Amino acid sequence: MKQVNSWTHWQPLKEIVLGNVFDENFFEDVEDPKLRDSLQKIIYETKEDLNGIRKTFEDLGVKVIQPDKKWTHDGSINPYESFGHFLEHAKQDKTLSILKPMITPRDAYCTMGDELFMLWGYGPEMEKNGSHPLDMFECNMTLVNDMRKNIFKKLGPFTTEKFFENELFEDPNAFDMNMKFNRANFQKYVTETYTFDSPCITRLGDTLLVDELHTKGFIEWYDKVKPNNRHKKTKVAIGGHNDGSMFLPKPGVVLSAPWMKKSFYDEVFPNWDKFIISNPNGSFQKEMPKEFQNLAYQRRTMDWYVDGKMDYKPLTNFVDDYLKKWIGCMEETIFEINMVSIDENTVLSLNYSKEIHNQLKSVGIEPIYTKFRHRYFWDGGLNCLTLDTRREGGCESYSL
Repeated sequence: MKQVNSWTHWQPLKEIVLGNVFDENFFEDVEDPKLRDSLQKIIYETKEDLNGIRKTFEDLGVKVIQPDKKWTHDGSINPYESFGHFLEHAKQDKTLSILKPMITPRDAYCTMGDELFMLWGYGPEMEKNGSHPLDMFECNMTLVNDMRKNIFKKLGPFTTEKFFENELFEDPNAFDMNMKFNRANFQKYVTETYTFDSPCITRLGDTLLVDELHTKGFIEWYDKVKPNNRHKKTKVAIGGHNDGSMFLPKPGVVLSAPWMKKSFYDEVFPNWDKFIISNPNGSFQKEMPKEFQNLAYQRRTMDWYVDGKMDYKPLTNFVDDYLKKWIGCMEETIFEINMVSIDENTVLSLNYSKEIHNQLKSVGIEPIYTKFRHRYFWDGGLNCLTLDTRREGGCESYSL
């Protein structure tokens, strides 16, 4: 059994969880051979790059754990053996989408000190056998999940009558009772109130830096559960994932995207060296051809991108129809600062930026690079693709 111990983002890294994807043969029965090849190529190259990331970590002395390819993003087991099997079910329920593989474990789990919390999954497989992708860890993984599970159990089927009968919500303003109940609004409320995203929390020893806009219920949850009762909490209004706005490679150093207010850093990190990145989307702009920019405006979004494939209608239609849960909003993700510290002197990154490279070198940090070709499809940088579960050291206090 392995014990979690991860109090910061920079103490010497000893063990990390790396995401995984389904096998290429999941799409074997897609009838269009060109479309099938395109889908399988994305999976094959993703697996190839994950293997490269794994080897880089291992060469740096870090133990790597990968969940089995059967697990999905929400911590349940993939219920479909193939795309054909999925289509059989989709004929009965047109709202179905293929569940996302567990490629970004950071979104589904959170390490805080010596505890690991499960944030999302609750499926029939888990209730049946009590298993989850990281059940090798001897730690508390169910506190957050249990809250959602109990709410869903109380609610039963998604019906208006059940919703009103159970009077689930203590806050009368939390839901517009005059508005017709629907699953999307309920899911949004439960997500914002009873769960939080791990990337919205930055760990600094005995202090947690928490985005209060995107994780509305975290402070209340933490105060109620008191998982280890050793953290102070600092609220910050980022409005999304912290790891898409700033990176703390070691004590005393902050790398930040330019939209973060200087007053925030002056208040939270008054004595730290602050490096503001002038062009955090540099590589994004270099890699995106002008044709794609035009296409993005046509589609009214830049949710995902695969080089040379965005004008291939069968693929874009397939993603829109069946893979909506696989993609995010990649134009919001800043991969240049979505990095992982090996220790205070070394960081691992998916992307070279001359500006950031030079800034890191100026404070004695050596950047190491590895590739992930489909980061704009999966909407995930290196921090998203991983979950640091064991670092040397304990709960320290850092001068902010």
